Amino acid sequence: MKILSFLFCLTMISSSALLAQPGSPNMISIEVVLGNRPPSPNEAQLMRAEEEKHPNITNAMHDIEKSMRSLHNAPDDFGGHKGQAEADLKQAYISLRKALYFRLYKDTH
Repeated sequence: MKILSFLFCLTMISSSALLAQPGSPNMISIEVVLGNRPPSPNEAQLMRAEEEKHPNITNAMHDIEKSMRSLHNAPDDFGGHKGQAEADLKQAYISLRKALYFRLYKDTH
C-alpha cells in the first residue's frame, strides 16, 4: 500500500511539473502582449515575424507610440483631457497588440 501511495504521489508531482512548463514554442505570454514583461528571445522572434506579415497594424502601432510621446510632452493638462487621451491611446495600442499577436497567445479573457 505504501508503494502504491508513493507511486501515486510521484505521478502527481511529475504531472504538475509538466503542466508548469512554459507554453508552446509558437506561443507568447499575454503578459508580453500587454507589455507587462519583455519578450524572451523566442517570443521576440515570433513577434517580429507577425509584424512583418501585417505592416499596416505595425505602422499604426508606431503612430500611436509617437502620438503618446508627443501628447506626454505637451506643456498643459488641457483640463484633464490630456490624461484621458493618454489612457485612450494606451488602450488603443494594447488592442492593436492583441490583434497583431492574437495567433501567438491564448486569449484568456
